[in-house]
Amino acid sequence: MDELLSPVLEYVWRQSAEAGPEWSRAAGARIDLHCHSTYSREAVRWLPGLVCRPVCEPEQVYDLAKARGMDFVTITDHDTLDGCLALIERRGPLPDFIFGEEVSARFPEDGTVVHVNVYDHELEQHRQIQSLRGNIHELVAYLRQIGKLYVLNHMTWTAQHRVLAGWQIDTLLELFDVFEGLNGTRGYGHNAWVCQVAREHGKVLVAGSDSHTHRVGTTYTLTAGTTRSALLANLRAGRAACCGAFGTPEKLREDVWAVFHRSIERRLTEESSRWHRLLCRAAERIGQALYPLACLGYHKYQDVLIRGFVRALPV
Repeated sequence: MDELLSPVLEYVWRQSAEAGPEWSRAAGARIDLHCHSTYSREAVRWLPGLVCRPVCEPEQVYDLAKARGMDFVTITDHDTLDGCLALIERRGPLPDFIFGEEVSARFPEDGTVVHVNVYDHELEQHRQIQSLRGNIHELVAYLRQIGKLYVLNHMTWTAQHRVLAGWQIDTLLELFDVFEGLNGTRGYGHNAWVCQVAREHGKVLVAGSDSHTHRVGTTYTLTAGTTRSALLANLRAGRAACCGAFGTPEKLREDVWAVFHRSIERRLTEESSRWHRLLCRAAERIGQALYPLACLGYHKYQDVLIRGFVRALPV
């Protein structure tokens, strides 16, 4: 599967009779299609009451993306447009910004939850999306009806951390035309598996960093278009290439600690009770000692999961 994740070079070597050899930037428009701001909220199972949020404010996400060469920027927070709205409120209209959202979509048959990115939708459409996300079939039907770009994220991830059944894989291949083929936090095996399955079924592949820290723009999609509508139309038409880095255990450890530490620090600024502040400090010390082991265990479990996904490949 080595050829599945061959990167698109950011710079291309060209030989010119007039100017001689030179490096030139690959043509196209760049966008990191999957990144999070502080408006994403995730509960920590083993620490009741602590809600972890990504590190960057919406304007930091935007500035990092632009600094890393992104021509367009989106924010895909979990089941909310609040980060996108906050950015526009603070910065004003941004012609290179596209509203986005990572929707938690459920298989009604058994409750399995997968993540779907949706782009360029309005607040009322967001409300309708949220009302339908309990049934992935109805959700996709609505997204098709309103003509929005929607992408199945990290196909080997589910909220229950289990292998998708064969019928679920077949259903996803039927419902989705665009798949996240390169996710910047998932490991090589997971990305390669998605690429193999999606390419065999003629699907469009896109990429995003899935950044919860400062990795915005390190994994991105190369496409074309000088306007938001043109860029989205090109993505839906399959004019896309996956670029940048995939995840590693080292990146996972760094990101988990950055998010956990920042979340504890935020909680400390909100707490007035001395007892609660002591509890937060104790949780931080325990977390600092244990998070490398937790990340190692998670990584090993992901290896088990990907072997299960390989066995579940459609025949």
